[in-house]
Amino acid sequence: MNLLRNKHIVITGGTHGIGLAFAKRALEEGANVTVIGRSVPQISVDYIVADLSKREEIRRVYLQLREMNIDALINNASRNSRYSVLEVSEEEWNSMIELNLTAPMFLSKAAAEAMIRNGNRGKIINVSAIQAFSPLRSSLPYAVTKGGLISMARSMAVDLGQYGIQVITVLPGPIYTKGDDVPENLDLRSATLLGRMGRPEEVANLLVFLSSDMNTFITGTEIIIDGGRLISRKPDPDEISRGEV
Repeated sequence: MNLLRNKHIVITGGTHGIGLAFAKRALEEGANVTVIGRSVPQISVDYIVADLSKREEIRRVYLQLREMNIDALINNASRNSRYSVLEVSEEEWNSMIELNLTAPMFLSKAAAEAMIRNGNRGKIINVSAIQAFSPLRSSLPYAVTKGGLISMARSMAVDLGQYGIQVITVLPGPIYTKGDDVPENLDLRSATLLGRMGRPEEVANLLVFLSSDMNTFITGTEIIIDGGRLISRKPDPDEISRGEV
């Protein structure tokens, strides 16, 4: 359908999981894609190699992004962090704040500056997680920073609406990112209402729509894509509770 034809899409964490699935879909939809990640992507796109848990790397990418012509920025880079409030170290806390909050804020600032300069009514999309609302045990840094992304997007939407820039948060639920083949017994034990885990491609399809010109009136809000997990009364499989998938 070429929903993203000739649009320049920037995505962080685009070398695996949801980010990689979206990068592939964006290419299929005609976009020019720039991937930001800690390694060189295995697909044919422009890329910036950077570790966004380090402030000096964030500064470097910020300076590069503000000079680009950007139509949509997807703040997707993240990692799991399995520590309770009694266990988390200062080093782990600071690393998660840098990666999950500082990097999205400064890269959004760069993208917004570029959009305003070029007259683009662009999109900034934060990828959070349903743990912002329903945390797993021993996931304090992850849940806190994912919740922070929601408040960040709302505040940016208030600031940037006057420029026609839409800011949205997407909250995936249990998405299987360990490969193409989901263990059947894990799907059957999934705590979603739909009776299976989600796939990265399903989140990617949502991100394509949100990045496209079909999305013209959504801003300052959250979109949950979790197969009904938040309202399900089923317990999570042990593998998910332990942070293994």
